[in-house]
Amino acid sequence: MITLKETTYKNFGKCLSMTNGLIELYVTIDIGPRIIKCNYVGKENLMFNDVDRKYTEDVSSLFGEGKTFYNFGGQRVWMSPEKFPDTYYPDSDKVLYTILNNGAIFTAVPQDKTGIQIEVKVELEEDKPSATVTTSITNTQKNPITGSVWCLAVLDENGAVVIPQPTEDTGLLNNRVLALWPYTKMTDKRMFWGDRYIALRQDPSVKDAIKFGINNTTHKAAYVNKGQALVKDFDVNHPNGIYPDNGMSCEVYACENFTECETLSELKTIKKGEKIVHVERWSLFDNVDIAEFSNESLDELAKIIF
Repeated sequence: MITLKETTYKNFGKCLSMTNGLIELYVTIDIGPRIIKCNYVGKENLMFNDVDRKYTEDVSSLFGEGKTFYNFGGQRVWMSPEKFPDTYYPDSDKVLYTILNNGAIFTAVPQDKTGIQIEVKVELEEDKPSATVTTSITNTQKNPITGSVWCLAVLDENGAVVIPQPTEDTGLLNNRVLALWPYTKMTDKRMFWGDRYIALRQDPSVKDAIKFGINNTTHKAAYVNKGQALVKDFDVNHPNGIYPDNGMSCEVYACENFTECETLSELKTIKKGEKIVHVERWSLFDNVDIAEFSNESLDELAKIIF
């Protein structure tokens, strides 16, 4: 049975707690919305929680005096391509929500200056450790906007992100496109560049940031930590879709405190009242771990979670 109720969580204020008895999700309603908690019932939260408000950005130059963007943690929604300070909207306002039979719809206030409005619908499966997260960005301003729905799951330290590589036989043409950010080192010890998978394990002892993207035609991405795995199965339209950051539908970032597993929709130009929609299907797996990276170990993991 699916149970929904308001609760408070740490110092994030009011949240809507959602559970089907197998998994639980907490979605913030005093801020965000952020999916601030995600785990099997009785297990540890997989999401990073910035309780100390360590990660902030001053965005007063665009959004007004005193305005600050807080990372908070959990899954947030941005519009890609990234641009500072426009992308870093200070989402600290209260969120409206509507209860559904199997979940809820969370609607943020329209963003001042950028003209977009974010809505997140979370629907739990009745008897499976799964949920569907449907995210939309609506243009509320007069002028058209071009962008992509960008879902960033900010996940706890020590976890590993595993991304399957494209497998299409494209003959004489390439089937994989990688994007590397200026601060990314190809020799970074946190990375594993395998034959069929790319994997990154967050390491709290490494302060340097790292980020890569890929044209993820398999439409799957996984995060493994604390004996659990969170797998995102998301909508993609490769090779015909046009994606941000030179064709990236999936991106991974890590720093000293957290990892981000990010999925992106196609780039669209939307007029006032139009929206871009991006769907992720979340599945949680219990009693899962990955001690070391190798082609063989990731093949065995894939048999379980992919």
